[in-house]
Amino acid sequence: MSNHEGRLVLLREYDNAIDAHIARGLLETNGILCAINNEIMSSVYPLTPLGVIRLYVRSEDESVADSILNEITAD
Repeated sequence: MSNHEGRLVLLREYDNAIDAHIARGLLETNGILCAINNEIMSSVYPLTPLGVIRLYVRSEDESVADSILNEITAD
């Protein structure tokens, strides 16, 4: 196991919780473990840099997760 394996990396940032949860659900359906961060701050400080919701995945899943999300945004 490398030093970076299992480490969480930032995959995407979202302005709203709905989009973040849709992405999370899509990734989890495809077997990618992920985590959402900053959801509460987004409701307190919407539409500001403090309110950005971040979606994290394991470093070894980053390229696959990015491809999955790129497929749905390309349509």
